[in-house]
Amino acid sequence: MPLHLEVPPVKDPELRRSPSPPPSPSRAASVTYNDKYVVVYDFSDIDYETATKEFTALLQNLEATGLHVEVRPGYEQTILLFVKAPSALLGNRVYKLRVRDWLYGITQTRPPGNKYTIVPAWYEAEDILSMDHLVNWPQSMGGAGITPGIGQWKNVKAIFPMHNDKVNQALLRSLSKKLLLSIDDLDKIRDLFGSKVAFYFAFGQSYSAFLIFPAVTGLVSWLWLPKYSIVYTILTVIWCTVFLEYWKVREVDLSIRWRVRGVNKTKNNRPQYKYEQVIVDQYGRTIHYSPKWKQISRQLLQLPFMAIATVALGLMISAVFAVEILISDSYDGPSNLYLDYLPTVLLAVLIPYISSYLETVAKWLTNFENHRTADNHEMSLTQKIFVLSIITNYLPILLTAFVYVPFGDQIFPWLEGHIVQFAPSIGNRLTEMPFRLDSDRLRHEVIALTVTGQLSSFFEENILPLIKHKMSGWYREYRRAYTKDTVLISMVTDDADEAEFLAQRRNEATLDHYNVQDDIAELVLQFGYLALFSSAWPLIPLGFLINNWVELRSDFAKICIEHQRPAPYRAEGIGPWIVSLEILVWLGSISSAAIVHLFSTDGVLSGGWSTLPLTIFISEHILLALTAVARVIFQRFGSEELRRERSEQYARRLSILDEIEEHRRDGEHIGVRERERRKSLLIAGNESFWTKQLEDGASAAAGMKLIMLARKWEQSNGELKKKQ
Repeated sequence: MPLHLEVPPVKDPELRRSPSPPPSPSRAASVTYNDKYVVVYDFSDIDYETATKEFTALLQNLEATGLHVEVRPGYEQTILLFVKAPSALLGNRVYKLRVRDWLYGITQTRPPGNKYTIVPAWYEAEDILSMDHLVNWPQSMGGAGITPGIGQWKNVKAIFPMHNDKVNQALLRSLSKKLLLSIDDLDKIRDLFGSKVAFYFAFGQSYSAFLIFPAVTGLVSWLWLPKYSIVYTILTVIWCTVFLEYWKVREVDLSIRWRVRGVNKTKNNRPQYKYEQVIVDQYGRTIHYSPKWKQISRQLLQLPFMAIATVALGLMISAVFAVEILISDSYDGPSNLYLDYLPTVLLAVLIPYISSYLETVAKWLTNFENHRTADNHEMSLTQKIFVLSIITNYLPILLTAFVYVPFGDQIFPWLEGHIVQFAPSIGNRLTEMPFRLDSDRLRHEVIALTVTGQLSSFFEENILPLIKHKMSGWYREYRRAYTKDTVLISMVTDDADEAEFLAQRRNEATLDHYNVQDDIAELVLQFGYLALFSSAWPLIPLGFLINNWVELRSDFAKICIEHQRPAPYRAEGIGPWIVSLEILVWLGSISSAAIVHLFSTDGVLSGGWSTLPLTIFISEHILLALTAVARVIFQRFGSEELRRERSEQYARRLSILDEIEEHRRDGEHIGVRERERRKSLLIAGNESFWTKQLEDGASAAAGMKLIMLARKWEQSNGELKKKQ
């Protein structure tokens, strides 16, 4: 039951901790962030007895792992456990992680040492990853087994590393002064947040740098080329293909540089993963077995879910779209100015609720799919939500391009007739004038959705969470001052030298968890706008280029300010988003060709519906040819890091061969005793063949004798021939 004690806040000296020395600059400067973690325990919804048992078990698990724990009060009825790893324990865990990478083939060189070896981390995120393993990994693997919100630890709300504010601010200032991020900047992001987050920034940086070309060609097309230019469209399709093939190589390059290539093989099971039996194979590996057919059959359920979601959202958007066009083009009754915006407002109000419901179903379905690793679970859920986003974002433009403009003069008179028949009071207010087809509506639709989409996304990601967090902070301060409920920080006074530190950590404990997949999904969605619809408005790339420069910096600030510091989990790329990009490039080749074919006026590719399939067929095959050429070119040049890795492998193997040759040459200079021992072994053997020339020089003398015999025979035969 909830704990609500109607007692006034107390300032009991017995509740105060022992006095600490006054703060000093040197002490503050010595704070480290690589060896600490924060565990948030909330007992507001349980009774005191249960809370005592859970908290005791939590403390025991952490201390049994060798971690030191300090306890401080959090907001409301939460307790913050500050966990610190001794340097020896952390250094040993870092070493074992490197050995594990070597065993799985991620690194090629075995780290020297034994199970007691202690090594320093190469960068801060490596230490923090080891700290996460100590806190989060199961006890069978040397961790404390603390899994927030799951099973025994359902009241543990979060575990997270602390933000290194000084380094965050310095790096943010550096990024804000640069036009493009360098490889050193990406390395620094990897050092702070791990390769999984760093790959998002690397992808965003590569994508933004590539956007310079379509931004320039788009500006030229907007100023001097006709609408729906075939030249600009062809260049955009080529650009999409080249960028995608380049990123595949770049991803491999960075995965080798950051020592994470193949890291997916090391992922542990999710705590929620349900397996049917445990199998120990002939090599001693423990395998948690779940039948493949069951996993595949569960994952196939997403197909009907996607179909139903597509139909539901499609019907709603289509209906609203039809009503909006009908009102704007045919209705001439009272309040027509306000009714013109009513369908859009209704759609804006209803879609979030429907999308929220569909996302809830998607979460349940993802849990039901029973993914083994957290990465696969996270990616599956994100891609379901991404498909829903594609429907809500792209469908209005597709309806405009391939329904409204080509068939508007047939569909809307039919709609007007049915409205007059079934709703005469509304139908009589429709004007008798013929339907006015707006040929520029496609361009206006693309402009409206891309511009408003980027602005609303920026507001929802950066401004709205900050406002919500500030308001939550004000509410907590109000409750602390006026509530009669139990608020722990009202009962305990922080030490002077800890006050600022604890205020920052309490603030971090209230922040949301950061999901990098959401930011990657946003960039992929943006890429889809460019690939599918930029032929309608060539300034799309220029707008995206400006937006992305701000977005990458604001996303870094968002991680540092609006979210808990993410655990530096590792990844070898952006994962299945590559497949999403490939699909968007393919759809872009079809959509762009169809838009130019139907709307272009330059006469090169323009035509009717009868020749549209031929245009799409040619466009697809041009895309296939471009993909093959780009892939061959990039594979020929290859990855610089991959070439370096292969050179290092060759050098290591060559050194082993040289070492073997050196030992062989050493074997050529054996001593007298060793020679006598070998002679005795040969004499004692059963093969007399090997005992004829045991003495030193006997084999050489035998060979020389044979040569001399041959020489004498040749000389004697020569003299005989001369006499004849």
